[in-house]
Amino acid sequence: MESRNSIKTRINNDKILENEIESWHSFGNILRNENRIIFHQMLEDIKIYSETAKAKGKNFSFESMCMGLILQQQKMINELLCKLSAKKEINLGYHSEI
Repeated sequence: MESRNSIKTRINNDKILENEIESWHSFGNILRNENRIIFHQMLEDIKIYSETAKAKGKNFSFESMCMGLILQQQKMINELLCKLSAKKEINLGYHSEI
């Protein structure tokens, strides 16, 4: 069972993270429309990630959330590069041995 202090600390940390995420909305609002849409979606993804972390009983900083999101994006970039590379090899009629 959690103590009153640990519950208060967790609630305060949650509020700090929520406030940090919300503070970035004004930055997103000054971006061009296409970038604004992507940026706000990224903030929503961070909120979802933080909600998942909270459900597991963990507290993470905003920076940790962003690093998690960057890692997820990098994985997608790597997958796309691999697919693009494989498609180029097929179109050229050869396959390299990896």
